[in-house]
Amino acid sequence: MQNAQLVYLKTIEGLLMDNEVEKALDALLELDQQTQAGIRQDVLQQSGNFVSAKKEYQRGGISFEEFSRFSARTRSGLLDLMREIPRRVERDAKIRNLGTFQFNVPDEARLEKVIGPQNNLLRINWLEKALRASKAVCRVVCSDGELGTGFLTKEGYIFTNNHVVPDAAIAADTRIEFNYEMDASGSVKSRTTYRLDASDFITSPPDQLDFSRIRVVDDPANPLSQWGYVEFDPSAIPTVGEPVTIIQHPKGEDKHIALNANDVLSAWNQHLYYTADTEPGSSGSPVFNKDWKVVAIHHAGKTDAEGGLQINAKGERRGANRGILFQQIFDFIKKGGSAAPTPPAAKLQSATSGKESASGNAAPAVEQPAAIPAGSVPKFVVVYDTHDTVHSQVLSKHLFLLKATKKIQLYNVHEAPAGEDLMARAEAEVNAADYVLVLITQNLFNDEAWFHLILKALENGKRVVPVHIEKFDISGSGLERLRALPTQNRTVSDFPTPDAAFNDIVTEIKKLLPG
Repeated sequence: MQNAQLVYLKTIEGLLMDNEVEKALDALLELDQQTQAGIRQDVLQQSGNFVSAKKEYQRGGISFEEFSRFSARTRSGLLDLMREIPRRVERDAKIRNLGTFQFNVPDEARLEKVIGPQNNLLRINWLEKALRASKAVCRVVCSDGELGTGFLTKEGYIFTNNHVVPDAAIAADTRIEFNYEMDASGSVKSRTTYRLDASDFITSPPDQLDFSRIRVVDDPANPLSQWGYVEFDPSAIPTVGEPVTIIQHPKGEDKHIALNANDVLSAWNQHLYYTADTEPGSSGSPVFNKDWKVVAIHHAGKTDAEGGLQINAKGERRGANRGILFQQIFDFIKKGGSAAPTPPAAKLQSATSGKESASGNAAPAVEQPAAIPAGSVPKFVVVYDTHDTVHSQVLSKHLFLLKATKKIQLYNVHEAPAGEDLMARAEAEVNAADYVLVLITQNLFNDEAWFHLILKALENGKRVVPVHIEKFDISGSGLERLRALPTQNRTVSDFPTPDAAFNDIVTEIKKLLPG
């Protein structure tokens, strides 16, 4: 019975991880009915709040981001509630077994107790330390639009992953942004941007230590010192079951923190394995122990559905995230270590769903062309099926201002003059493109000619950006490895209106333009 209960709880946890909140709510009500765990009122309250927020979002009363934050809080609350279920069921079973036996409880037994194997009480200044540490965490923005996370040291360097900034050439065209976060009212704070000194660069590739350390170019008008710095304690590695905390820019968005379900699973060789959540864009985040000291740099993860990661010498595999321990990184730097050269711009392309994609040797690399020089006008070519012309027209409408002000060149593959070979012209335009925007629908993948045009663009190292118009499985096409639009793993059909979706898409496209 106990094993069945644990399996059921695991199933519900899986639903929550997949954002199937309503199914998880139904399953918890069914579990309460079977076990008499006494959680019905708590679940109904969470359910009512969630359903109200969903209806408000569908009416357009709140934004998708607000609804996403509310959904995340609901999932977190339900996970906390689920941890209580085994204890409640066991407690109630013991009470029922007592029958009518009468006894007196000493007054001192009513005093509150520490529940569980460790004391989870924290001094309130723990939150102050968290805010201080968070100031030193920044968003990393590469010239080709690749996004990651970094963090500032006392000496004026940032650390991030090698698969985010693989070499000095990329570092020279990369900027970092501090203070990209929400304030208490939900408004985005003003960001401060810095450049990197590519001449002071040390790195190790993804299959080794996967880090890059680069000096930040200070700005007297906005001194770097205002952001403070992280503190390291490489020897204070958390033990199994202890929490770690990750401050990050998931999907390149405003700053987030992973506070719940963040236990350490193991420390093995140069790696630390943990359950704290991350997403593409979290690469290069600092992994803090409970005292807010950095012990590792986050770089990879795999879910159970993806086969998990091997977490120890016994060969056990778990769905987990993984960081590189700073014990090994600092030892590498101290010895003046230099890694084998990384191919120019051989950068990891963030997956568009689930946890950050990586294997034991990090995720597959995709070669990218050199950065677009500042001052040039990048060319965007939109590839789509003729049945999706309406989506191309809405996109063109939203890109019109950038085109009119000569910030971009734009070509739609169905615009060839009458009598001209449509496919030959499309191939020539794609070959000359800086970016290829592919409108993903079932229509497109039903046309072999367009599909082969896209594959050829990938083979030629073109910057291909999938734009998901509708939900369609592109696994195996090569496109699933690329950063996609709209943001937050959405499709155009997920938005209240197409205009709202294409506003999001154009905002991200602007980040690709040279300064």
